Amino acid sequence: MEVIVFAILALYLFFRLWGVLGTRTGNEKKIDPFKELEDKEEGNIIVMPKRSNSPRQVEQEEFSSSVASQINRLMEIDNRFDPSVFMKNSKAAFISIIKAFTEANHMTLKKLLSPSVYEQFATAIEEREKKNLRQETEIEDLHAEILNIDILDDRAQITVRFVSQQMVATINQENQSFDNPSRLQIPMRDIWTFERFFGSESPIWLLTRTRTENS
Repeated sequence: MEVIVFAILALYLFFRLWGVLGTRTGNEKKIDPFKELEDKEEGNIIVMPKRSNSPRQVEQEEFSSSVASQINRLMEIDNRFDPSVFMKNSKAAFISIIKAFTEANHMTLKKLLSPSVYEQFATAIEEREKKNLRQETEIEDLHAEILNIDILDDRAQITVRFVSQQMVATINQENQSFDNPSRLQIPMRDIWTFERFFGSESPIWLLTRTRTENS
């Protein structure tokens, strides 16, 4: 009698699990728990992430009160904008742009910079190459903070402060650094402004202004 009871109980649990878990055919789409919900393009660039139709409100604990208000306003205009994803991608763009400048990678620079900023970078690279010099750069302890958001009629501009430790060395033909032979790291505070037009088919935020902030 006990064997029959346990058999019935086992059968009941089997059908309960079947109803909850279902079956697998081997054709299901693989789930990647680490995949971020954002558009991807080649290279490290700032892109517009996909968002739900109901954008969340940014809490003032995450940003200063003035910046939080600006972010909420931008999310009302463009519900694809996510400040946390933007900040992560802005740090990736910062590293990618500096690396591209160091390696004289004009293709990457043209993709990530506005025409006027690209001309400045290209001129600096040209002057460096005329002197048969090359540059090495290392970036550590990178932090980013949104300082301001300007919402214009047809576009948004986001100004970000990047704080990092950088080793920058200029190398001559003898493979020697004449400006930083000890390869020392120095603290850097860079202010960059990114811009994107509303309704643009391109998801990229272009770098439009750069300057160094005095600490």
